[in-house]
Amino acid sequence: MELPCPQFLHLAAGAGARMVVNIVPLVAIACAALSCPSFAQSSNDVPRIGFLSPASGPGPNHAAYLRRLRALGFEEGKTIEIIWKFLDQKYQLLPDAAVELTRLNIKAISTQTQAAAIAAQKATSQIPIVFVGVRDPIVAGLVKSIARPEGNITGATLTPSWELAAKQVEILKELVPQANSVAILWNPDVVIQATAIDEIVKRTAHLKVTYRRLGVQRDGDIEQAFESLKKNRVDGVITLVESFTYERRDLISKLAIEQRIPTIFEARDYVDAGGLLSYGIRYHEMFEQGATYIAQILKGARPSDLPVVEASKFDIVLNMRTAKALGLSVPRSVLVRATEVIE
Repeated sequence: MELPCPQFLHLAAGAGARMVVNIVPLVAIACAALSCPSFAQSSNDVPRIGFLSPASGPGPNHAAYLRRLRALGFEEGKTIEIIWKFLDQKYQLLPDAAVELTRLNIKAISTQTQAAAIAAQKATSQIPIVFVGVRDPIVAGLVKSIARPEGNITGATLTPSWELAAKQVEILKELVPQANSVAILWNPDVVIQATAIDEIVKRTAHLKVTYRRLGVQRDGDIEQAFESLKKNRVDGVITLVESFTYERRDLISKLAIEQRIPTIFEARDYVDAGGLLSYGIRYHEMFEQGATYIAQILKGARPSDLPVVEASKFDIVLNMRTAKALGLSVPRSVLVRATEVIE
C-alpha cells in the first residue's frame, strides 16, 4: 500500500518562534524521507479535525485514538483528515497553536493535557473541543459540571494526581517497608503538578515519609536529577505523568535500575519500559473515549450533551524482571492485587 508523503506547514508561533504542523495522516510520517507524490488536499466532504498536544510526537495512546476512530467509521487519510500539532514540550506555543487550528476549517478539536484544553477553550467558543488528560475540568474552568458540561467542550478526565500518588506511596511502603524518603519527578511547566505534590505530602503524612521534589522539564534534567540521588539516597522514585517524562520513560527506568531505586508510576507504559510498578488508569481507554466523542460530534452530537467521562478502572502492573534486578522480594499482598505481572 502506497502511503502519502507528508507535507508540513511552518507557522509563526509567538515572538520569533516557529513550529511544524503535520497536516497529513500520522501513519505517513515514516515516508518523510521517501520520494513520493504530494498529498492531495482533502475534498470538502471529508471532515477535518485538529489534535493539539504539547508532546513531541505520536505514541501508543495516539495509535489507540486512531484505532477507535477507524472502528467508528473515520479512517485518517480516507474519511477524515487530522491536523496534528505536536509542540515538542513547548507549552508556551499552545495558545498560538490553538488559534491557528481555529483558522483551518476544522469541525472539532481534540486536546491532550489540561494546558492544551485551556488554550483551545480560549481560542474558540464555537468549535467543539474534546479533551483528554485533564485532572479536574471543573477546577480548571473547562466545564460547569461533569454531567452537563455546557459550552463547547467535554472529554475524558483523569483522577487527581494526589489520589493516585498517595496510593503509590502506600504500595511503595509495602514493597520497601523501611522506605522513609521518596523523590518525586515532576514538570514545573505543568502548574497543577505543584499543587498535586502539596496534596501528596499532606495526605501521606501518616506514612512518615519525607519527599524530595525534582523538577524535570528540559533535556539533561533527568540525568541531573538521578546524579543528585547518588549523594542524597532515596528509597523510591514516583513520577507524575505528563508528556516530558512519558517520552523519557526508558531513561528514567534505566537510571533507576542502575542505582537500584524502586520506581512507581501512574501509567503502565513506564513499566513496559522497565519501571517497577504502576498504579493508575488505562490511558489508552481515555484516548479511545476521546475518539468516541469526536466521532459522535462529527455525526451531529453537541459537546454540551456529552457528559465528561471519569476514570473508573485502575490497574496495578508489576515488572518482576525489574524487581529481581533491584533485589526486591515482592510481598504476596502486592502480587495478589496486581492486574498484570510482567515476567
